Amino acid sequence: MDKKKFWQYTDKPIHNISILVASYNTKSEFIYECLDSIANQIGHFNIELVWIDDGSTEQNSKVLEEALYYFRFYNNFLKIKSFKLSKNKGLSYALNFGIKQCSNEYILRMDADDIMKDTRIMTQLNFMINNPDCVLCGADILPFSNINGRKKQVDRISDHPERLTWEEYKKTQKFWILNHPTLCFKKSAVLEVGNYKKNTRLPFEDLDLELRILKKYGLVYNIKEVLLLYRIHQDQITCKNSIHTQKHNEIKQKLVNKLIN
Repeated sequence: MDKKKFWQYTDKPIHNISILVASYNTKSEFIYECLDSIANQIGHFNIELVWIDDGSTEQNSKVLEEALYYFRFYNNFLKIKSFKLSKNKGLSYALNFGIKQCSNEYILRMDADDIMKDTRIMTQLNFMINNPDCVLCGADILPFSNINGRKKQVDRISDHPERLTWEEYKKTQKFWILNHPTLCFKKSAVLEVGNYKKNTRLPFEDLDLELRILKKYGLVYNIKEVLLLYRIHQDQITCKNSIHTQKHNEIKQKLVNKLIN
């Protein structure tokens, strides 16, 4: 397999992809590790990085601006579009806005504190191209945390079925069917089902969108390969909202019931 990074090619790529990231006061070390993982992507494609700053503080926004400025110098086949929202409006609003800013049909999601494996884009792009019925696919994640300055696995590798149909989902009604930061989808499909909901402040904007896509198109996929390192830390939204799990599950169930009935 050719190990060239996307920016090392000299001839123009055929495929164009967008990477969508939204951040809010993300630590600089996390941002740089995220960007490094994008720069290390193997494969022949153009990358458009769309980064939404969801109303971060002035200091944090400056850190992000500096990181993106230096990242531009990877040069070949890379374009950066960055936007700052006037105030913090939540992930769902930021992603709704970000989807509209993406120029390409294939969009990959990523969180600002995570790290992509170097084959992530190539793997998911090839899967989407080779499976024309696929409008949405995820991948496995490896949860990790920095312990004594070293990255350590802190939880099991995620386990989702390779292929999930709407009829199968109605029997299980699970609240976690794909790993949000690994999603790769067609922009047209996301817009067709109404995009991320602007007013969703609770941490399940992913389930809401995934189920609407699953119901509309009847099928989603999960690549059984770890393509993203998922950072566990006390500042992330998932951890902050863990105390509200029961309440959130009740709301999720109402969402599922509404879509199924």
